[in-house]
Amino acid sequence: MPDQVSVSISPRTILIFVGLVALTWALVAVGGTLLVIFVSVFLAIVLAPVVDAAAAKWNLGRGAASSLVVLGLAVLVGLLLVIALTPIVDAVRSFSHNVPKIVNDVSNSSLGKQVGKHSDVTKTLQKHASGIASGFGKAAGGLLNIAASAFGVFVLGFSILFMTLFLVKDLPSYRDALESLIENDNAVRWRRISDQIITTTSRYMIGNIVISIICGSIYGVTAVILGLPYPLALAIIAGILDMIPNIGSLLAGIILGIAALSVSVTALIIMVAVVLVYQQFENYVLQPTIIGKAADISGFLVILSVLFWGALFGVVGAIVGVPITAGILIVVQELTADRRARIAESRPQSLSPSPAPEPEGSTT
Repeated sequence: MPDQVSVSISPRTILIFVGLVALTWALVAVGGTLLVIFVSVFLAIVLAPVVDAAAAKWNLGRGAASSLVVLGLAVLVGLLLVIALTPIVDAVRSFSHNVPKIVNDVSNSSLGKQVGKHSDVTKTLQKHASGIASGFGKAAGGLLNIAASAFGVFVLGFSILFMTLFLVKDLPSYRDALESLIENDNAVRWRRISDQIITTTSRYMIGNIVISIICGSIYGVTAVILGLPYPLALAIIAGILDMIPNIGSLLAGIILGIAALSVSVTALIIMVAVVLVYQQFENYVLQPTIIGKAADISGFLVILSVLFWGALFGVVGAIVGVPITAGILIVVQELTADRRARIAESRPQSLSPSPAPEPEGSTT
């Protein structure tokens, strides 16, 4: 007779499980509110050094400097959205009407005929042109529905705006209140960690914005030269998408490629070439030069941060994921600094990393 296996679950385990389920449900239920709080805290951290610099330069009080920076940023973002939103809807609707003509032009072009000899791509595009047009029409309708719910978006933005304003204004007092609860040695460490996180986060995001402006400018100038519709709106879209590390400029390039295809196949080829060249320039020149030192983390962690925080908070998480990970690494390195120093001192010399050998023929 086989041995019987009994499973015993204590009431404490059941309570813990139920508590975790309830906590998860509560977090999901208030996910929108948590996202607003998260974005507001992050923006306050990013803008804190900017507010300090504005207060020192123009001899303003903390409240006046905070209002100037935060409200000025809000006005700028609002103008960019106004410039970009209407042309996006019009461009999508126009493109949906012109899809059959565009597909026919591509199929009859020299490149399309060349491709058609070796595959059925052009025939497939012609066959499904009406379906593609219908899909873009639905997309345009979705954008119009989003525009119709602008009041909800306005309330959300209004909440983030004033929460950020109050947070960045009172940030020094919050830090002082936390330090008053910590013993002297730990208070010094807390001040050092918080200063480093604020500086790193602010420099990273400001550097990211600078790179996004460069990306939007290059793509926008190219759109003007190629005669693409709504070049200013396309430049703004490219700049916003480029704030997503690694993949943002590619996503922007795809959108501009679709817009270029509405003009001609030649415009598409030129735009693709510009996108590919710019991606290399951004990845190997701009990123290391402008923000490489601000967030000292590996490329693997950059991609992991984008995927992980993007899965949690969507596009917002993908944009802010890298500085969040950099902040976590700062805390971990600071908390483990003493332990790592003790281990390094106690480790035998033979186990210490040996210097890399010099290549043959090298001179000193």
